Amino acid sequence: MKFAHYAPALAFAASTALLGCGSGSSHESNDSPDASSGGITDLRPGVWLSGDLHLHSDHSTDAADNPLAELVPKAESEGMGFFIVTDHDNHVEGHITTWDDPAYHSDSMVMLYGVEYTTARGHANLIGTQRFDDMPMYALRDRTDDAAGQAIAEAAHAQNLHVSINHPLNGDPWEFGFDMDIDSIEVWNAMYEFPTPNDKAIELWDHMLQNGRRLTARGGSDCHHQHTYEALALNVGNPTTWVYANAQTPDAVIAALNAGHSSISYAPSAERVSLMADTDRDGGFETLMGDNMTATGNTVAFRITIADARPLAAYKITVIKNGDTFLQKTVIGQDHLDFEDTPAAGAHSYYRVEIRGTTPEAMITGRLLGFYGDMIALSNPIYFGYD
Repeated sequence: MKFAHYAPALAFAASTALLGCGSGSSHESNDSPDASSGGITDLRPGVWLSGDLHLHSDHSTDAADNPLAELVPKAESEGMGFFIVTDHDNHVEGHITTWDDPAYHSDSMVMLYGVEYTTARGHANLIGTQRFDDMPMYALRDRTDDAAGQAIAEAAHAQNLHVSINHPLNGDPWEFGFDMDIDSIEVWNAMYEFPTPNDKAIELWDHMLQNGRRLTARGGSDCHHQHTYEALALNVGNPTTWVYANAQTPDAVIAALNAGHSSISYAPSAERVSLMADTDRDGGFETLMGDNMTATGNTVAFRITIADARPLAAYKITVIKNGDTFLQKTVIGQDHLDFEDTPAAGAHSYYRVEIRGTTPEAMITGRLLGFYGDMIALSNPIYFGYD
């Protein structure tokens, strides 16, 4: 997705809010919470890692002013724990050059390997823990038959790649169908309200969940530029995807993403939301978002945690159950909210969380123009009966 069509609006923003190039971050974005701060109170060791799962470098022809030598330090300065660049594979005819750039290296972040699979029928990110051969997927790009999407997924999975659909309804919509075997879907691309609202992508995801799919939602900045109008409104980590991994390794990051042990925040320094549950009624919240539990018909205690909650900030917390609003409450400066419910025995149920409010960690340009909206963070679901 490109921002060129929106240049006039952003150019106006640049003239009125030039001082908004920074996010004004004052929070640590990559932390390893204990039971009191992270809300996970049973024996599941792990670490929260932040990252951006969709962005481009000067190895994409439409991102010539986004050099890797600047992108990697930018992500490091935001405290990110993992990083990837997903350059367009069609710009190099499937022969990926990004990974050969000496700047594609970090001593502090887990580096993943990826491409944006860029076709006339939609875009998807292919993500691996090591270099891979893009050509088997690239050879399928022009297929138009009904089985094309699944063939692409199978070719990617044959190399143990994570397959994630990008901006499924916006910009370059996905036209290969959604019945294929994908691992995640980008429900939050760039700023929440601009260049296109992300609500419809979330509705699509909800529809898939209601129909029995367990599917991880993720975000991606789709950042293309460091030195144009775009950089005045968004940059690396707008939004940020968080994963709760059992280690800071490539395999652990991908495993957490596959499992849905993740959430999304509008900025790397913004609040992070977690959803846990006490499904065994022992007082500990051992079940994490992404987990699938047996639908026994017993009452379950849930805990929503807002990491780095700001004192006196108002947070509108919405719990979505099976596509509908189950609970909505506004809290002031509160870092957690507990609730209970009884998932129906022998049936599919899922619960996920959205947090809305002010977005002070967003760049002032995008904030003043309303590009960020009021979405602060959203979680992946906890599932019941999805066996």
